Parts: sequence; structure tokens; C-alpha cells
Amino acid sequence: MTLSIITIAGSISALAVTGVDIKDIDEIPDSVDTNDCPMVFPNPDGFVSNFEVERMAMSAGTSNVWDIYYTLTYRFLHSEIGMGLGLFDVYEDMVDKVMDFVDKMLVSDSVTGAVDLTVDDITTFGPVSDPSGKMFHGCDIAFRILEHE
Repeated sequence: MTLSIITIAGSISALAVTGVDIKDIDEIPDSVDTNDCPMVFPNPDGFVSNFEVERMAMSAGTSNVWDIYYTLTYRFLHSEIGMGLGLFDVYEDMVDKVMDFVDKMLVSDSVTGAVDLTVDDITTFGPVSDPSGKMFHGCDIAFRILEHE
């Protein structure tokens, strides 16, 4: 059984969303400068979660057929908190960019490796941190993946 997490993440990073920099697993930043935003990257704190395996057919050895479900969570950073005139000056643009990214994920035929990809949840819509702890306007976006092996 060979999972396609690296392939899926790579094809996600290759998507083109106007005004959003999408990073691959090997491009997760140590820290983010507000000039690099909006940015989305695999969340280093729980990128792969909710892993489930379901046997779909009984066979001998490697001939078994499996459905593998898991969640990939991405961190979206729009802009550093305190960089606008007011706390929520960027909120409308942030919502727009998040929805552009989610829409691209759902309609793109370019995301390869998964049999099915759906939005599982969008959480923490508001203050979130980059990997160094600097606070940004942003959110976490969880995608539920199904692979068939």
C-alpha cells in the first residue's frame, strides 16, 4: 500500500489562486513576513489527522482492497495582526481569498492522488499564528481525503 499524501500536497501547491501563495510540504516557512501574505501551507501542527483504514475486499497479501481516509489541514495566513488601520480592516479580503482557495480545491482536476477530496472544516477563523508564533489574520482549512488502494 502506497499513500499519495506527498503527491496530493504537491498538486495542491501547484494550484493557481490569484493573490495567494500556496506552499508545498517542503516549503513550510519557519516564520512568515506580512509581505509574503496571503499564504497557505500545510499546518505543521497536525497536517495529517483522523486516519482511518477500511478493508473493501478480502484477498491474499497485497491484493487486499482498502479505502483510506484522512484529513489534511492547511494554515491560511492573510496578514499580520495590527498591520491595518483597524483590527478587521482586512477581514473582507481574507474571507474572499480563503473562499477562492477552497473553491479552487473543490473544482480543480489538477489535485491528483486522491479519489475524493472534500472540505471537512474551516476552523479558527480569526487570529492564528505562523510557525514562529507571530499572529496573523487567518484560519485552518481541513480537507477530507479518500484514497482507494
